[in-house]
Amino acid sequence: METVLKALESMGKASSVELAARLGMERKQVINELWELQKAGAVTKNGPIWALSDDSDQEIEDVGEMPAPKVTEQHLLGAIGERGPLTADELAALFCVTSRKVASTLAMATRKSRVHRVAKDGKYRYYLPNQHVAEMLDNQDAGKSEQQPETVKLPAPEMTPKAPAEDIAEVAQSIPSFIEKRADDLIFPSLYMANRELRRAKNQVQKWERVCAALRELNKHRDIVAKIHQEAAQ
Repeated sequence: METVLKALESMGKASSVELAARLGMERKQVINELWELQKAGAVTKNGPIWALSDDSDQEIEDVGEMPAPKVTEQHLLGAIGERGPLTADELAALFCVTSRKVASTLAMATRKSRVHRVAKDGKYRYYLPNQHVAEMLDNQDAGKSEQQPETVKLPAPEMTPKAPAEDIAEVAQSIPSFIEKRADDLIFPSLYMANRELRRAKNQVQKWERVCAALRELNKHRDIVAKIHQEAAQ
């Protein structure tokens, strides 16, 4: 079977579309092999045209027959873990693939919450779950440090209802202990339990974000709120 390198030797110069048509291969596969050949110094690229490099006298036949590296979900998640949140274009550049390939490879991981796709500064970035939670906590701390306008004291019964003791006990009992003895004598929780607690933590973060947003709106209209409070007191 004719390889990409041999086809290029016969054609002299050709585009990836022409090579794919000659070899009966998908253009994506041809492009991957051409990039590998370029890394090995066997071919050069000028715009859309590929050609043999000047120093292609060396024996590089084996390079043309090497399959293109397969980029898996583990490769992409490993890069995100090492380098931090990355866009699809940044991941594509790291592994010499297209951004569409990155998106399709991480599609299942995104649906299963093994990775989060979050919009920030006008771009979508992929976060590992621990990176996403850490950033949300950092944003909360930054919001607390910002100077806030003078708050308005609201009636305590309306803003700070006291939870019944039974509810507190129920919530406390629902939180599993990570150090309790289990049948297998392991002190670590299962992955299922950790994911469940992570989802609960995210829900709590979202609830408090809504509370903070509501309080910020009240602070913007503190004069009106104070007036309503005074009229109610009369």
